[in-house]
Amino acid sequence: FSRRLSTNLLSLLQIHGERIGRSREKRKLSTSVKSDTFPAWAKTVGECEENFGVSRERGLTTENVLKRHQLYGLNELEKPEGTSIFKLILEQFNDTLVCILLAAAVISFVLAFVDGEEGGEMGITAFVEPLVIFLILIVNAIVGIWQETNAEKALEDLKEIQSQQATVMRYGNKVSSLPAKELVPGDIVDLRVGDKVPADMRVMALISSTLRVEHGSLTGESEAFSKTTKHMEDYHSTTFD
Repeated sequence: FSRRLSTNLLSLLQIHGERIGRSREKRKLSTSVKSDTFPAWAKTVGECEENFGVSRERGLTTENVLKRHQLYGLNELEKPEGTSIFKLILEQFNDTLVCILLAAAVISFVLAFVDGEEGGEMGITAFVEPLVIFLILIVNAIVGIWQETNAEKALEDLKEIQSQQATVMRYGNKVSSLPAKELVPGDIVDLRVGDKVPADMRVMALISSTLRVEHGSLTGESEAFSKTTKHMEDYHSTTFD
């Protein structure tokens, strides 16, 4: 972030979109977000306030917070159930090409064995081809399992870098040190220099002249990106980082 920065942001919390399936059975709330795919980046600040039913000066009411907690749940990444090593191994062979190679290896092994029984070459050289195919399949499975394990570890690492606390405007008062997992769509969040962004957000106002955000923990890029309060009109043809 730039120096002397204090920013009010409108929390979109798109992370809760994954819970929409569970919330469909619940009654629609008059004060809840009108659309779970609301493109806040393409709307003005006023349109965002109207959609989320919130005032930048006062924030959400107690009633709104409780209802949105009930509708969207906590602002945290869901921890997937760990996949057993046996299931990971089976998944590596759940591929058409792998199945074809496995069948070819079995057939080649049987032919080599039958040929040896009939007086042909029965040494190790007769089984080179099926053994090579089996070796390739085993290496492929090991690499696949390693990649799956790394993906699960990356998700856990992402949870570790999430902000633990946030300063939020609620009920007309600024609430400090609110657990970030208790944020809901429409919350007005105050960010200062060095703060971690606790959720997906839309910039509403800047007290400083500029705002720069580092995406390195997500994208690996060291360069900080500038953010403004302006909306993106032609967002359909824009490539986002």
